[in-house]
Amino acid sequence: MKPFAKLRAALALANLAFFPALAAEKTRPDILAEMGKVKEDFLNSRDNVDVRYEYTNLLFQSGDFWEARKVAQPIVEAPDATNEALTLAARLAYLVGKYEIAEDLFQRILDTKAGDPNERVLEMVGLMFAYYQQNKYDKIRAMEFPSGVQLPNVEAIKASAKLPYQIEWANEDRVASMPFLVPDPLPVFMVEVNGVPMAVAFDTGADSLILDNEVAAALGIEEVVNIMADGFGGGKPGEIGFGWAESLSIGEVTMKNIPINILPIKQFSDHLGSSGIVLGGIIGTAMMRQFVGTLDYENERIVLRERTPESVRKLKAVLDVENTVTIPFVLDLSHLMMARGSLNGKTGLTFFVDSGLGSQDASIAFPGFSAPIQTLNYLGIPEPVTTLNVESSGGAGGAWASGRFIVESIGLGPLVQSDVVGEYGARIPTTYWQFGYIQDALISHGFLGKYSSWSIDFDNMMYIFER
Repeated sequence: MKPFAKLRAALALANLAFFPALAAEKTRPDILAEMGKVKEDFLNSRDNVDVRYEYTNLLFQSGDFWEARKVAQPIVEAPDATNEALTLAARLAYLVGKYEIAEDLFQRILDTKAGDPNERVLEMVGLMFAYYQQNKYDKIRAMEFPSGVQLPNVEAIKASAKLPYQIEWANEDRVASMPFLVPDPLPVFMVEVNGVPMAVAFDTGADSLILDNEVAAALGIEEVVNIMADGFGGGKPGEIGFGWAESLSIGEVTMKNIPINILPIKQFSDHLGSSGIVLGGIIGTAMMRQFVGTLDYENERIVLRERTPESVRKLKAVLDVENTVTIPFVLDLSHLMMARGSLNGKTGLTFFVDSGLGSQDASIAFPGFSAPIQTLNYLGIPEPVTTLNVESSGGAGGAWASGRFIVESIGLGPLVQSDVVGEYGARIPTTYWQFGYIQDALISHGFLGKYSSWSIDFDNMMYIFER
C-alpha cells in the first residue's frame, strides 16, 4: 500500500487555531462522562450562565457544533457576556458558516481589548478567516497585525490588489463539467492554468489551487512567501509557497486571480499507476467553495454550477430523490470540513472529510478512512503493525510508518458501509485534539467514491449524496 498524496496545505497560523488543544490524555469517553454530568446540571438550572457555558464547551469539544451553538445563544445575547463566551460563540458561528455573525462577535471582543495589541491576535485571526471565507480580501488587506506576527497567507493576499475568484462562464446555463482522466486512486481531470493545460487531482484536504513548483516556475509564477508547515500525512513537515495565478479554466468556466499554494506535486504521478498522467496540481476545498460542486462518480466527471440557491434547486431536481441523502458539515480554518459519523456502532463521532487519502495499488482496497490511536482504543481495536514504505509519500513528500485494519461498519451521517479498510499512521496522536475538539478519524475517497455522486452546498453547509 502506497498512500497517495495526503495534502493539507495548512496556513501558518494553524497552530494558533482559535483554541489551544486540550490535554492529550483526555479522550471521547472522558468528554462524554463529563458532558453527562454537566447536562443534568444544565437541565436543572438553565439560568446558570456558568453551567450553560460549561455545557456549550463540552458539546463543542465533542463535535456537536450545531447543538452547542443553540445552547450558547442566550449567553451571547446577554450584554455582560464574557469574552470567553463570545469567543466560543464566534467560533461556533464560523464553523456553521454564519460568517457575518462571526465577524460581529470577533469585533465585539476586539472592541473590549483596546490595550496591548498582542492580546488581540487570536480575535484578529478569527476575523481574518471570516473575511477569507467570503472572499473579502480588501478587508484582509486593511488589517494591521502586531509587529512580530507574520501570517504568510495574509502577506500573500496583500501582495496583490486584485479581487480573487472572478468567474466567467462560457454558456448561459452557467454549468461546467470535465471528465475524469482516472477515477482512482483520486479523481484526476484536465484544467488550464494561465492558458496551459495540465492534469490535477481533487483533494478536499487541500485549500485552493496547489501547483507543482516546477510548473509554477515554468508559468512564471513566483512565490510571494513560503512557510514550513507540519500538517501533512504522518505529521510530516513540508514547505508551502504562496502566490497567485492569473486564471484557471475547468471546462466551460474560467476564474481570474487565483490564490495558490506551491508544492512538489509531480512526485505523486507515480501513484497513478500505468496511466502515464503527470500531475501538475491539486484542486481543493476553497476552489469548490466558489461553486455548487459535484463529484459525479457514476459518470466519472466533475460538475461545477454557479453558487446560487437556484443552482442547488436545479441540482436536487435531477437527483433521484429517494436515494438522496443530505448531511450537515462545518468548515474550520481555511478549508477543513468536518461532519458527524459512526464507527462500529459508536455514534456521535467527528470526521475530518478529506478526500485525498488513496492507494496506488488497485489490488489493495483503498483505505476509506484513517484513525489515530485514541480512536482505536475507544473501539477496542488493537494497534496495527506498521511498516515504513520508502516509496510512500504525503504532501510533505516524506514517508511514514503505516498499517491497516478493518472495521465492521463506518458511517457518515446515515450512509453506512461494512467491512471498510482503515489506515493507521497518517493520523498521529496530536491530530485527535488539534483544533480544540475531538477528531475521531479522517474519512476519505475510499468511502466517498462509493456513491453515485457527492455534491457540496456551501451556502447551506450541506453535503448531498446520491446513492
